[in-house]
Amino acid sequence: MKDQLNHELQTAQQQISQQGKRLSRIALIRFLLFLVMAWSVFQLAEDRQGWWLMLLVSGALFLLCLHHHQQLRRQQQRWMARSQILQRCLMRFDGSWKTLPDTGADLIDPQQNHVLDLDVFGPNSLYQYLCMAKLPQGRKRLAELLSCPHDETQIIRRQKTVRALRENLTFLLDDWTESHLLSDQQAQALSREKVETLLQPVTLPVPRWLIRSLPIVTLTMLALTVSRIVPPLWFMLLFFAQAALALFSMGPVRCSLQTASQCRYGLQSSLNRCRRIVHQAPACPHLDTLVSQLSQKEGFLHGAAMLDRLLDLLSLNANPFLYLPCQLLLLWDLQCLIRWNHWIRRGGRQWLSVLDQLGELEALESLTMCGLTHQEYCFPQFHHQPQPDLQLTRIAHPLLDPQTAIANDLTLNCSLTVITGSNMSGKTTFMRTVGLNQILAQAGGYVCAAAMSTCCFRLLSSMRIRDDLSEGISTFYGELMRIRQILNAVADKQPLLILIDELFRGTNSLDRIDGSKEVLKRLDHPWIRALITTHDLQLCQSAKANVHFEEQYQDGKILFDYRLKSGPCTTRNARYLMKMVGISD
Repeated sequence: MKDQLNHELQTAQQQISQQGKRLSRIALIRFLLFLVMAWSVFQLAEDRQGWWLMLLVSGALFLLCLHHHQQLRRQQQRWMARSQILQRCLMRFDGSWKTLPDTGADLIDPQQNHVLDLDVFGPNSLYQYLCMAKLPQGRKRLAELLSCPHDETQIIRRQKTVRALRENLTFLLDDWTESHLLSDQQAQALSREKVETLLQPVTLPVPRWLIRSLPIVTLTMLALTVSRIVPPLWFMLLFFAQAALALFSMGPVRCSLQTASQCRYGLQSSLNRCRRIVHQAPACPHLDTLVSQLSQKEGFLHGAAMLDRLLDLLSLNANPFLYLPCQLLLLWDLQCLIRWNHWIRRGGRQWLSVLDQLGELEALESLTMCGLTHQEYCFPQFHHQPQPDLQLTRIAHPLLDPQTAIANDLTLNCSLTVITGSNMSGKTTFMRTVGLNQILAQAGGYVCAAAMSTCCFRLLSSMRIRDDLSEGISTFYGELMRIRQILNAVADKQPLLILIDELFRGTNSLDRIDGSKEVLKRLDHPWIRALITTHDLQLCQSAKANVHFEEQYQDGKILFDYRLKSGPCTTRNARYLMKMVGISD
């Protein structure tokens, strides 16, 4: 896949270079045509009538070049956006994805401890690695998929969509390209809150029938005045009344319509994406539902095209020589406002629904990332066994370099599994490996494993415990509060996957061992799969299963193979590490 993405990137960069050369040629031709037009005007000023034809031909060619230049410019912008998203994809292979700005830190729910313990959000996080969403709806939906429990039926449905997207790379890249043509500000203008505010009908200053009929009466009176059928005074009185209405309403009406104009790029992006989905989308549950909605006779595509034409009318204010007469004679802004309210009633809510579905699509597209960047990946199998076993084959950490990450096997078929091992041997990293892949599994995405069999767990953890001086909470008391939350969840008798790193590390060894044994006793239930790391080998006797990591010594150096082995650990390296740093002899 890396080679294919590199090939796509080279093609995009070649196209950008070619488009740049074409734009330069077109710009030169336009300049020459402008000189010909200027020379023709000069010749006509000298009363040389034969230059009229040259002026018309050069003017027509100038307009044609202008139109072609705009098309080439749009194509170049599209290739530049494609190049950027390809570079973002390739960043996952060399670790530079950690510099991507969107870490999802604003989407963290502080009540969900496991998302903080497992680096789901924030710098160097799973969200940062996966996210290719541009719309606020897409970012929010991806965060929901990574942090909330889900129904198995919906997980299977999302898996089908993610698989179809992964297997149709052309559609995936095209949709990413279209969405990333929007700037961050343009994308933010499409947030659900802002669009809902935008879709509120604007109150008309006068009745609708008056706005429709008054310009007709005024223009009729103008025609009668020009024909000298009625006195000019009648037209002047009517015109001044209409002009007063136009000028009085210009401020607030223009403010409302200007807000609508700001979403134009977002609307056009949505419209282009939806057209591509209708004609090119692979068959999958989510896109089939969206295509069905878009294909309706009075669906979003029809309404969006109608709004696009309305926004064309609003652009008239850029030309004051046309806008002012239209505003005074036709009540232009109020006429546009009537059409705007009509569009809101007919199709405005559909746009809101389509944006939500595009956000869902962006979240599912992001879940293809592990399938694009890892050599070994799969969809997990969800089972309905009486006991929630978890079987992992060659499972690897999704955020580590796929070329160097060590894969391990593990079967959790009992309530308590204790991981022992020396310092820095990989205990905590492996526990995060299990947790992150379970999150990916329940989101409906690929997992970094050769095979995985699991069920829908509620994930709980106690790993990163910090003191809070403002609340007067010590590290040990903070851990007690976290363990208390875990034990409270046991009473629900729902499948729980519990990850605990170093039970009660903040207290003395005697209290730590006694307290840890009591916790293990209360976690010993058939609906629980608990993975617990410890340096206290006494706890191995209370566990149902024991696994460990160990180190080796070679040429005075300590080496780790990060391979998970059965049974409790029998080696220690703390004394050796202290000797290495000069603390002990």
